[in-house]
Amino acid sequence: MREILRWLALLSAWPVQLLVFKRKTYYEDRRAQGRRVRGKALIVSNHFSVFDYMVNLFLFPFRKLYVVYWPQNSKRIRWGMKFFGGIVSDRDVMGLRFMDESVKTLEKGRIVQIYPEAYISEDGRMDEFKPSYVLIALRAEAPIIPVITDGQYGLFKRVHLIIGKPIDLWDYCTSEDPTKEEIMELNDIVYKKCLELQRELEARKQNKRRVKN
Repeated sequence: MREILRWLALLSAWPVQLLVFKRKTYYEDRRAQGRRVRGKALIVSNHFSVFDYMVNLFLFPFRKLYVVYWPQNSKRIRWGMKFFGGIVSDRDVMGLRFMDESVKTLEKGRIVQIYPEAYISEDGRMDEFKPSYVLIALRAEAPIIPVITDGQYGLFKRVHLIIGKPIDLWDYCTSEDPTKEEIMELNDIVYKKCLELQRELEARKQNKRRVKN
């Protein structure tokens, strides 16, 4: 029943998102990773707005996008997110159940979205990443797919995104049981890659403007 309601919500929202979320998507390497995601994957994104998840929801329309979110004690949000595969991370409790649930979801061949900054950026800069997603990716043996946005949402705006190539953390990790220092090194690798993609996204936007002019 939940799946039927989810698809009804997606279909009814499709025309609205075409108007509100006019999107231009770039790719680091489209042959390595386009909009089609095969098998399990952990989507890692920067965080500008609650609209980030909605845009990514339609970016990968044929896969159910499970998302780690912070409900801020809103029963209405919790109820609504049940239909869309919400995985609750409770800041007040500081629990790690969301990590176990994310791993189990990935091990079923699904895709999970997480925002490692944990908070919405208010100045446009990408804040440092919390490393919990590193543990999730390692435990589930799931590739990380970076998806970076410029957060330009609105009726007369166009949001730009860039999809990066998949990152397999086990390519950079030699320990079966990584230490805290090794986890932080892996976190730094992904964070720097996302910063690089953010710069690449801005460069491509600038090039497009110069071509138009």
